[in-house]
Amino acid sequence: MVFPISGKEIYSTYPPLYQGVLLVWMKLFGPGVIAAMILHLALFAVSGWLTLGIVKRFFPAATNYAVVALLFFGFTFGDRPEDLAYIFGLGALWLVARQISEAVFRAETAAGLLLVLLLGLYTSVIVGAYFFGAGFLACAMTWLWRRKVFVFAPFLAAAAVFAVITFFIAKTEPRWWAGFMESAREQSVMTAGFHWPHAGDVLKLIRTAPVFLLGVVALPWLAARRREVFSRESVWLALAVGIFVMGWLLLVADLTLLAANYVTYVMFTQILFAAALLALAQKYFPERERWQRLALLTGVLLVSIRAAGMTTWGVACAWNNSYQNTQAVLRTELGPFTKSDRPVLVSSAFLYGAAELGVKNPIHSDWYFDHASWTENAETDGLARLRPARLVLTQFDYYRSFVLPLEKLRQHPELVKIRVRNLAVVRPPDAIPALQRVVQHISWAPVIVDLDWKYAVRLDSAGASR
Repeated sequence: MVFPISGKEIYSTYPPLYQGVLLVWMKLFGPGVIAAMILHLALFAVSGWLTLGIVKRFFPAATNYAVVALLFFGFTFGDRPEDLAYIFGLGALWLVARQISEAVFRAETAAGLLLVLLLGLYTSVIVGAYFFGAGFLACAMTWLWRRKVFVFAPFLAAAAVFAVITFFIAKTEPRWWAGFMESAREQSVMTAGFHWPHAGDVLKLIRTAPVFLLGVVALPWLAARRREVFSRESVWLALAVGIFVMGWLLLVADLTLLAANYVTYVMFTQILFAAALLALAQKYFPERERWQRLALLTGVLLVSIRAAGMTTWGVACAWNNSYQNTQAVLRTELGPFTKSDRPVLVSSAFLYGAAELGVKNPIHSDWYFDHASWTENAETDGLARLRPARLVLTQFDYYRSFVLPLEKLRQHPELVKIRVRNLAVVRPPDAIPALQRVVQHISWAPVIVDLDWKYAVRLDSAGASR
């Protein structure tokens, strides 16, 4: 509804590398939500293997890193191109570590690093830039030790090629570029603007990236022995410096310029940084190693809050709402719209079912109004303008995005009659505002909202109809 180019003519929301992987995967396994979930589970497994592989190959072997692996409990979400970009980014860090550990320039290592840097940037610009910066700073540490400029060659080449290709596309295919930019304007990356951190955003940082906070606490001890720590070349230490500095640049940007959800982009490198803190404690601060492990365990408990909620309360929510039952409900609720052009808003998890059924006018529940022109009643006004006949929503979308707009519409019974049918047997944590940022649930149970519109309407800034 709000993307006249990329929403109707071409699909250019992101650079197309992830879409290519998704296309091949769904050609093999079918275009379904379960297939998409399995794809992202596979991508996560590859990223996890790369993360632990870097620790095993380039970090001191004498250190016990078992507590580091527990930080994987922090991963409870994945359905975006970033999951592929992590693989390229971690591959870049692997090749950076290999390049640093080799005394001479090797063309094959440099060429591989150049390739994965470009692949990462063209899969997710923010994730690609983060890993690009972390690798570049690690190489800068090596330059301080060795004064060898060849370590920068892949990064300079990748930056130049990325700029040239992007400029070429913008000039030769202006429609492609316009489609990409219209999507970028709708995303929070370009609409948030500078803002002071909100309390909820700070809590998200503490829960998601506690190891980076621990690194700040450790800085005074590290500064006191900096000559000893940085007197000799070390691959893992170079990686740690690059990850820590670039990680905090991203985290600060997330809290002040971008969307706070981007703090999750540091989670794989957080595991590498935690391994570095353990190695530092054992090598240079053995008297503090015990406290370091206890602090990391505290960090594990923080990042595991959602995992704990999903495996307890979440399982209770999912118990009586299977995927098969939900598909049967979707066939019933969306069936009438296979012959009608009336719009129906559908959560992303149910769009696969809508496409399979042949629903004529399904609209993603996130994109029925212009996010770039946000007003107090943008959501309510968008519903009134579109006049969807039905909403088929996940518990997440209903409680976090639609309860308030629907409540505003209820105040105008002369305009629309609303009936909500929530098929969840167990009340999900999303239904409790105080827990929405803490606990997630696992439930296929949809929320069906029937809307009987009287006539077209628009609400003014005070919520009055006109």
